[in-house]
Amino acid sequence: MTAKPPILGTAREWAIDLSIATALGVFLGVVGPFGSYFNGPVLVRAFYWTGCFWAGAVIFGLSIRLAVAGAARLRVPAWVTVGAAILAACALQTAVVAPLASTLWPFLKRLSPLDWYGQCLAISGPIAVGFTLLRARLQAARAVPAIPGHQAEPSLVASSVLYLKMEDHYVRVRTETGSRLEAGPLARVLAGLSGLDGLQVHRSWWVARRAVVGVERDGRNLRLRLVDGEAAPIARASVARLRAAGWLTEMESTATG
Repeated sequence: MTAKPPILGTAREWAIDLSIATALGVFLGVVGPFGSYFNGPVLVRAFYWTGCFWAGAVIFGLSIRLAVAGAARLRVPAWVTVGAAILAACALQTAVVAPLASTLWPFLKRLSPLDWYGQCLAISGPIAVGFTLLRARLQAARAVPAIPGHQAEPSLVASSVLYLKMEDHYVRVRTETGSRLEAGPLARVLAGLSGLDGLQVHRSWWVARRAVVGVERDGRNLRLRLVDGEAAPIARASVARLRAAGWLTEMESTATG
């Protein structure tokens, strides 16, 4: 089973985060956005913006990683904990940025804490959201550990696949020897299964013909009984296609309610 990455991130992840923060800080120091172009020499501006981004990388990096882990433990949507973490992290960054800016440029002391917080939220909020989405996308693209109790397959052998089922942003691949998760969407995983005798019976299910052992009827709804006891729903738009392929005509007469 693949080891889970540390909750607070790896050294490589932090090195990348801080490198990006440094590059952004230097860039903004040169261009001087939000009126900072008039606040002294470029080196002072670069020092200020780099310090802001380093503080933001640490504060938001820790907050968001802990928030994502907390969402999994509390079984709540990640956007709830991440949103709260971003609001709190902006307050922490304000406590760092406001004194730094006021020390470099004393005339900024006229700004209230609420002014500073609003600026931090306007600048850091979108960056933090982008960081969260990018991090989630990268994690989804990595290899996912196999389901507990089943032996993970080193590579997907298409001929052994019984069915595919969407689960959140992943696809559960059920094979003759067990099951595993692959990064979605379903169409991407299906692209590697060309030539197999199977059909997509529902927007979230693809089933190999040899995996079907019967049909279940629940009112007007039909489900395919599969070899491992699962039941795959059949979309109404797929019924005619499955009948034409001979999947249903042989078994519908024995369908149970």
